[in-house]
Amino acid sequence: MTRGAGCSLRLAQRITTAAGLASVLMAVAGCVSTPEGPAGPRLELIAVSPDGAGFIEQGSGQSFVPFGTNYYDPNTGWAPKVWQQFDPNRVAGHFKVMNELGVNCARVFLAAATFQPDVNTVSEEALQKLDTLIQIARQSGIRLILTGPDHWEGSPAYWKPDRFAGEQALTALDNFWQVVGRRYRGEPAILAWDLLNEPQMPWFRETWRPKWNAWLEKKYSDRDGLKNAWVDELKDDEPWGNIGVPEDVANEGDPRLLDWQMFREHLADQWVQRQVQTLQQADPTHLITVGYIQWSYPIVRPGDPSLYSAFNPHRQAQWLDFISVHFYPLMGQPLASKSNWDSNLAYLQTILAYCHVGKGSASGGPKPVVLGEYGWYGGGAVQNRQFLTEDEQASWLSAEIEASRPLADGWLSWPFADTPDSTDMSIYGGLVKPDMTYKLWARRFIVYAANRAALPQPTPELPTFDFAASLTTPVDELLALHEKYSQMIPAALSQAGPVKQIEDQQP
Repeated sequence: MTRGAGCSLRLAQRITTAAGLASVLMAVAGCVSTPEGPAGPRLELIAVSPDGAGFIEQGSGQSFVPFGTNYYDPNTGWAPKVWQQFDPNRVAGHFKVMNELGVNCARVFLAAATFQPDVNTVSEEALQKLDTLIQIARQSGIRLILTGPDHWEGSPAYWKPDRFAGEQALTALDNFWQVVGRRYRGEPAILAWDLLNEPQMPWFRETWRPKWNAWLEKKYSDRDGLKNAWVDELKDDEPWGNIGVPEDVANEGDPRLLDWQMFREHLADQWVQRQVQTLQQADPTHLITVGYIQWSYPIVRPGDPSLYSAFNPHRQAQWLDFISVHFYPLMGQPLASKSNWDSNLAYLQTILAYCHVGKGSASGGPKPVVLGEYGWYGGGAVQNRQFLTEDEQASWLSAEIEASRPLADGWLSWPFADTPDSTDMSIYGGLVKPDMTYKLWARRFIVYAANRAALPQPTPELPTFDFAASLTTPVDELLALHEKYSQMIPAALSQAGPVKQIEDQQP
């Protein structure tokens, strides 16, 4: 819950306009808030259902399907200066529009430079802005997924030299989650914490050498054990305790390269596990996830081995409450041909299937999977790409939802609004235009939102596959691995039977 004492929220309860509400909320930021808070729908904390197949409201046990968008104010530049240009009146107006669209969940980014200017300081001014956003969200009946501190408003000095394994950066995260977790513990307008948007391990940091050698020693015990595993890959002039790092060049089956990729995964695991432990101590009331980039699916990557993110949901699900993964078309422009259309939908399904963990896994059982970002553009041309109409955007995104219904338990469109200064598809990717005029995608979104309880469909038993082989395979050979796995998914999905149709999908 938000902080403060001796404040009354009764005045806020009497405000009905978005501008008036925002003004009052800014005035009372830092006051105690309760689930009864400002006038608006009564929200309950969200939990994972007992069978791990979705989400429920903790009090009522009623099913909850996250269906919404990724939110930032589209009028704050690119990258968006979400907090440096925080305007509560505009934000309240945007949440009113989202409510009208049927959004019940919005993902919002926290900025490291604004929220945590140094290792030991979490800005009270920034937290008061977050207090205001949370109260606006609660008033709108929209739950928030809040992502951990990122670089949109600048990269702080304490991230150097090693953001993911350096003690200074890790201590900063400990301090951040302790403050933020305690402040918002029990806040019903927060659905979950998302540790970071699209984390990706770098290929190498010099400070990793001793960690790498300690990891090898733990795995192989001695040089003879390493020699038996690596054979000729281990050079005679490499002393035990000073084993070299592989080059960032794919070489199928290379044992040194495979171990290095697994070592990168190990560092990513430690990063996730440490934050989860800290956050759960400060706030055991909210769910925790990671916003995985699609390069966390190891079979498709756009280049050298370093482009595999090393954040592996198969390994990390044991610490997370649900898996959240992002997807954008990669197999050619999906509207250019039927082949491209089908290939991209198959790619989407393989990523979601990969993110499922089941009984007998290290996670302890199934975990919900949320399509935390999905999007495409319409109403213009993007980065020398072809012009797409709003109808083409809406058709493609509707197809993504339909293809993912047996594999996802929630959907968050990217972004909320077209972003005039964007340098990527976000310029025409929104549900609405910058002036809040509905696009065709918004009108189809409304129909899906009205039927969101029926969107998730049963997920059948999914095939096993040797994903480790892809960690060393050259890019030009990965496609065959991907096609082999993607051909297995439709056969598995067919076991669940036909997907129940959503009526009146046309506006």
